[in-house]
Amino acid sequence: MNSSSISVVIPVYQCAERLPEHIESLRCLRPMVHEFIWMITESPDRSHEIAREAAKELGGQILEVPCGLYQAWNAGIALASGDFIYISTIGDTITPQGLNALSHYLQKAEADVVFSPPVISPATGTNLKRSRHWPVFRFARILNQYAGGRLPKEKAILMQILSGASGLLGSCASCLFRASFFQGRPFPTDYNHYGDTAWTYQHLPNAILTFHPDTVARFIIHDADTSRKVDKDQIYSLMDSLAVHLPEKDHACVKQLTQASKRIDSIRDPHPRYGWWVFPAAWFYRIARENCKSQLLRTLKGASWRSFGKKCQLPFWLLRLKK
Repeated sequence: MNSSSISVVIPVYQCAERLPEHIESLRCLRPMVHEFIWMITESPDRSHEIAREAAKELGGQILEVPCGLYQAWNAGIALASGDFIYISTIGDTITPQGLNALSHYLQKAEADVVFSPPVISPATGTNLKRSRHWPVFRFARILNQYAGGRLPKEKAILMQILSGASGLLGSCASCLFRASFFQGRPFPTDYNHYGDTAWTYQHLPNAILTFHPDTVARFIIHDADTSRKVDKDQIYSLMDSLAVHLPEKDHACVKQLTQASKRIDSIRDPHPRYGWWVFPAAWFYRIARENCKSQLLRTLKGASWRSFGKKCQLPFWLLRLKK
């Protein structure tokens, strides 16, 4: 693949501390890419001024945009004229060799998206623990089996559903997208900080994915102490909508999983003072939820089990209590 067909989208907002290092990484990428697209938002720390100066030196289109990460991504993606698109968020750097590796895998598999495990930075115990549940790490053994080839659709869907609010693609800094697939499929802007996860749920049924097993890009964990808002009903809705693309028995299992999760939430939320074990009614639905997760995980792993092929069902005693 000709790497010069890559458009690099660079969203800039309130990032003056990390911007100089990022500019140096972009300078290294400049000879191998088609264009830079700078999406600049006026910032209290004046990072917009630093970015404008860098854009004068490194070249590329400049667009002044209002505050909003996914809005900036969408605007930049729409402007891209390359065959492939890379999102370069400030602080999340990739080497020329890393970007070339992603482009090679994408072309080899004739895929729409290639994704890879990111390097977590800073590599503190807290950050590593927070990222351990990411699908690219949690399902690494399965993903590695299909590295360089096309990831089977059903397995990709199961991994995403089992990951809830965590996106299968991980960090967008570790992904490369085919422009013909990416453009016209904007990131949704009404899913708080997980618009990229929602994008994956919405477009996974039509996307051809391939996986690169090696780390090629860094992802910075921002504001480790900052709480992230997740609308559980949004996630359950995304899970249910994606599950329709699974075989009937797995679709039914996902539906029961989300129903049990909603019942747990109705018993405990909002912000319960005590753990789930204090609420006897929650015990039963938690067992049902974990039972469904286990069955979906067995399906994903392809393990033989005597109940495979049967509809996922709640335990008979739970069905009686539910009535």
